[in-house]
Amino acid sequence: MKMTVKEKYAKYATPNFGVRDFEVVGGKGCVLYGADGKKYLDFGAGIAVNSIGHANPRWVKAVAAQASKMAHCSNLYLTSQQADLLEKIVRSVGMGRAFICNSGTEANEALLKVARLHGMRVTGEEGRKYRVLTAVDCFHGRTLGALAATAQHKVQKGFSPLLDGFSYGNFNDLESFEKLMGDDVAAVLVEPVQGESGVTPATPEFLKGLRKLCDKYNALLLFDEVQCGFGRCGAFLASQLYKVKADGVSMAKGLGGGFPIGAVWLSKTCADLLTPGTHGTTFGGNPLACAAALATLDELDRCSLAANAKKLGAYLGKGLDEIAKKYPDKIKLARGLGLMRAVLFKEPLSNAEVCSKLRANGLVLIPAGSNALRFLPPLNIKKSDIDKALKIFDKTMKGL
Repeated sequence: MKMTVKEKYAKYATPNFGVRDFEVVGGKGCVLYGADGKKYLDFGAGIAVNSIGHANPRWVKAVAAQASKMAHCSNLYLTSQQADLLEKIVRSVGMGRAFICNSGTEANEALLKVARLHGMRVTGEEGRKYRVLTAVDCFHGRTLGALAATAQHKVQKGFSPLLDGFSYGNFNDLESFEKLMGDDVAAVLVEPVQGESGVTPATPEFLKGLRKLCDKYNALLLFDEVQCGFGRCGAFLASQLYKVKADGVSMAKGLGGGFPIGAVWLSKTCADLLTPGTHGTTFGGNPLACAAALATLDELDRCSLAANAKKLGAYLGKGLDEIAKKYPDKIKLARGLGLMRAVLFKEPLSNAEVCSKLRANGLVLIPAGSNALRFLPPLNIKKSDIDKALKIFDKTMKGL
């Protein structure tokens, strides 16, 4: 007898993603097509990846055209696609240089290496200025370096001893970072909007204070914009809304519009630290990935999607606030920035239970933190689609 997709996963896949029971077969715009023949409003966007929706025609055309010419050639050679993407990133963020990789975790690993190289240049020797400060409940990835930077016990559990050199302050608590600061600190790495832990935006005072703190101790200020970047919060980078300039930025997720790609931007302060032999990648910056990213960024510009995220993000936020007030016994609060929003639930209601009920009613969301759900729709979402999502959410909360 032929095995089902679910049976094959159960037999052949490693169990690190838990049990999955929702099979998708396609998508168009902000709609997912399930193997059950039903349509689902997708407000997860592949965890903030499908920034211009599923099967965007311009994206599909660009990727298909590049695939028919060349998908990969290695970083031993020059390609116009990578050159154009590097230029696009630098012009969008600020003067400096960029490096193309494959994922957000890889981008953060590169930033951590830059931090240590910076410390060595400042002191003249290794191991004197290498410590990196990050924030409690942050998420920077699952490789051993990024894992050590991720101040969440549930993520780090089982992988001790962790990489040395990390200290954790409290998000939006500048004083806690000041207490940890010293001449041995090479960098501070934070998310302008914490995503995985439940979508918590930074306060302007916090980010501006970190900038001053880093300047005082000759440390780099690094922003992880993997989830909150590329227009999702209402500007190319979320940090641009705060008018705080970083020395380095990690990016991924929405950059490729669904294709795996990450990037690092470095300011002129540290852009020369990645010299030949200090870092590299086999697949990063391949022509196919760069073509996907360029098509995505062109669509962001052509359709003014950052502005759309700001406008409709405010509309979505208002709607979620109203529903939260409507069910105070079930919902603790709603928060977020642009089209990066979350709702936190009160116990005994669980986000897993709500997520399942919402999907049964036709709305797909992404779990976050200990008990939250994220709203991360494509940036070209329409007001009518937000109205549909809010209606499903309201109906579902009423029935719980």
